[in-house]
Amino acid sequence: MKYLEKLKRVGKFDLYAYTKVCFNGEIPEFLEKYLTLPMFQTLEGKGQFCGVENTKLFHPRCKYNRLDHSMNCAGIIWSLTQDKKRTIRALCHDLRTVSFAHTIDFLLKDTMNQNSAENLIDMKKILQESKKFREYLEEDGITQEELEDIIAPERDSLVDIERPGLCVDRLEGILSTNYIWLNICSIEDVKKVVNNLTICENSQGKEEISFKNLEQGKLFFKMMLSYAYALQSKEDKYSMQFIANLLDIAIQDGLLKIEDLYTLEEEQVVLLLKKNYEIWREFAALDKVEASNLCPKGYYVKTEVKKRYAIPLVKIAGKNIRITEIDSECNDKLQEFFKFKEKKYLFHDKIKVLVRNDVC
Repeated sequence: MKYLEKLKRVGKFDLYAYTKVCFNGEIPEFLEKYLTLPMFQTLEGKGQFCGVENTKLFHPRCKYNRLDHSMNCAGIIWSLTQDKKRTIRALCHDLRTVSFAHTIDFLLKDTMNQNSAENLIDMKKILQESKKFREYLEEDGITQEELEDIIAPERDSLVDIERPGLCVDRLEGILSTNYIWLNICSIEDVKKVVNNLTICENSQGKEEISFKNLEQGKLFFKMMLSYAYALQSKEDKYSMQFIANLLDIAIQDGLLKIEDLYTLEEEQVVLLLKKNYEIWREFAALDKVEASNLCPKGYYVKTEVKKRYAIPLVKIAGKNIRITEIDSECNDKLQEFFKFKEKKYLFHDKIKVLVRNDVC
């Protein structure tokens, strides 16, 4: 079944509309065959939002997984370039994702860089060992020598670029966070942003996704700030650290190995946690998180995390300029974000301790 038809069949109409915007109408036929491969089907079992959707702290429009994210990244690249190789590279960029994604970086004590979990997976091995994947590349005119370019998304600045630049991974993450996870923008807002995208050369001589005009650049910048603050929020940090801590206990109790998090779907892991740890039910019922600079009694989270943001380029009078250099309001809001710091201790009155009881 084709991807868009599947979304309609399972009732994900908001996601259907969003995906059509990313692809500017329809998904190209050549892309559909890749979705039949196990490596991409595995991404369906891995959520985009790191497990925090398991609480009542957020109210997403629908479930959104890493395959959805990868497809929509591919859609934006296809709309901008009509280039098969770059589109497939965008589709492949998250193949190293583990269940709960960056929450596993919290487990690995890497909250500031958040790249430890994916570095444990050899994407080269994944792609080279799939005979069918290599056959599909050949059908699409991509040689075995060019496979190296697919394996390394960082070779393409449209797919992966250092901050403050805007690549498709960052762009789509911001759009889907606002539209699907936080549910604070409309599909019309998404259309305005996507339809205004272009490709320019930045000051380092690299290609970068940018905006044709200031108005839509500012609309996207507003979305970027919502995304940036959400990932610094007490609700997000508490949820990710809680899941990381409970997974650590499950590993210590012999219920899981960290390697399992690369093969199991998130729902399978959640069922395991729910079955063995009564505290998971308390966590899933959370609808608020408290913050204090005074150390509370019992269980709390005290975590500094990476600040995620982007400063888009906008074309003004024939020049490509960072939006904060031409709009003082955007610059002021960005400086406010850089100064933002949540209170030191995050906690909830109902969760006093991470229990180890009820282990089978």
